[in-house]
Amino acid sequence: MEKRITAQGPRDRKSYTITLPIKWVKQVGLDKSRSAFLEIVGDNVVISPSKGTPKRICIKGEDYRNCTIKIMQGLYRLGIDEVSITTYDNKQVEELIEIISKKLIGFEIVEQKKEQILVKDITNESSEGFNVIMRRVFLLLMELSESEDRQKIAALDQNIKKLINFCQRAIMKSGHADFRRTPIYYLMLDRLEKMCDELKWALRAADNKKDIEIQRKTRACLRAAYELFYDFENKKYAYYQYRTYELFKRGDGNRKRFNLHWINLMRILNSLLGDIFMLRYSEA
Repeated sequence: MEKRITAQGPRDRKSYTITLPIKWVKQVGLDKSRSAFLEIVGDNVVISPSKGTPKRICIKGEDYRNCTIKIMQGLYRLGIDEVSITTYDNKQVEELIEIISKKLIGFEIVEQKKEQILVKDITNESSEGFNVIMRRVFLLLMELSESEDRQKIAALDQNIKKLINFCQRAIMKSGHADFRRTPIYYLMLDRLEKMCDELKWALRAADNKKDIEIQRKTRACLRAAYELFYDFENKKYAYYQYRTYELFKRGDGNRKRFNLHWINLMRILNSLLGDIFMLRYSEA
């Protein structure tokens, strides 16, 4: 839909207006007594009938006894800036401190009372930070794929997850310059997190000579995905898209020979390449 922009006011204090589609206005129940909310997302202006994600939220820790990590990661990724938590015992306090220190970049406990903790974001995400950390995630995944030491594997896994959490939070709060690509970036980050899990489990179980070949091929496909993300080539993409599919089908049909985690890695890599195509096809 294309709308004409109208100039208003004197020449030195001119402003511009644009009319809203009446169908949308009626659909969301707007009228002259209400306000609309505008957000600048890259080169886009997003107009909403109400405010988006609240900056502060309060939760009762007792309601989430066995899933504190999921709740905190979810609120962090959603873009919440302050979380006030009513805690029910010292064990949950210790768990919260560990989650924040190990998984949530920029979140800090700024106030701690007997049964209340206030967690606040003390950083400002930027698109530049997102791009730098996105590259770092890829590089650490490639480093993880070549690791053998269990302590190093655990440390890399923790660091990658923390960086992915940060990227998902940044994309939820600021979006992408091309608004349509925002959900694809989020999905891609989710696949990278799943890939990290599969790599960790596969490497821990890699005590078999049969895994050496598939491990080498996985590294090659992961590096190709990284290179395609930053320098897309049609023919290279087509080769590795089919290559990962072929390796997945071969492993899936012979599970006694291959570790299940390597098979899952090929499946995720195949889907990841599809995401990369959607993000880069217009630039090719």
